[in-house]
Amino acid sequence: MGALTKRILVAAAAIPLLLFLTFWPQTLPFKITAVMGLGIALLEYLRLAGGNGLKPLRTEGLVSLGLVLLPWLVPSLEAWGGRDAFLLGLFILTLSFLWSSRPLKEMVTSVSVTFFGVAYFGVLGQYFFRLRDLPQGAWQLLWLFAATWAYDTGGYFAGRWWGNRHFAPLASPKKSIEGCVGGFAMVVAVLFLFWKNAPFYAREYSLVDVLALSALLSVFGQLGDLVESIIKRSLCAKDSGTFFPGHGGVFDRIDSLLFNAPILFYYLILFKK
Repeated sequence: MGALTKRILVAAAAIPLLLFLTFWPQTLPFKITAVMGLGIALLEYLRLAGGNGLKPLRTEGLVSLGLVLLPWLVPSLEAWGGRDAFLLGLFILTLSFLWSSRPLKEMVTSVSVTFFGVAYFGVLGQYFFRLRDLPQGAWQLLWLFAATWAYDTGGYFAGRWWGNRHFAPLASPKKSIEGCVGGFAMVVAVLFLFWKNAPFYAREYSLVDVLALSALLSVFGQLGDLVESIIKRSLCAKDSGTFFPGHGGVFDRIDSLLFNAPILFYYLILFKK
């Protein structure tokens, strides 16, 4: 079975399940799935770091990420802000050396590389929950998914068929200007179709919003992909994992979403509230 066939089959199975959870009347199933996905992505990152001699703190890192995301699962803990959770997580990572047999000289490196992962997935990942908690949050998440996946699809095929001018060879040698143009064109087309055919988007968004968000989500989604590429290349890896056959790991699948989620959230807060 070819790589492209695997990509299509996995997407055909995973996307409907994700959308089903997104539109479930209760938000908890979606949020639990998001926490699990972010946890797996963190483990993938920590595994890559460990393979390069950085000695991350896997268990402590997962506990810290759980503390950061816990207020989004338990509404009664909303008053316990994310800043407090990050501080507690940092204490856990640092104090873990008191009951560990690890050499003390590894502490700064181990804590730093682990806390980077906790902050990366904790800070950016929380916007999945913020979007879902907005009025009609499921529809806002669908907008996010559609734009991000459209860019990936358009960029993949445009780059594969016509790409020959590379724009970020150090971060991602296969990324091409033609792929970026194809991805942006696909985002505009998909969001325009949603806007014309789904009453919610026609009511909530204008054509200016469609064009502005097409540009913003294309640019920041691409940046998210490039940042993940830099992280992987710095850790001598091609993919973050093999969780999705033909697609790579969970981190590979959510890299653009992690950057696009806060962009969409703040666009809605600033311009559509």
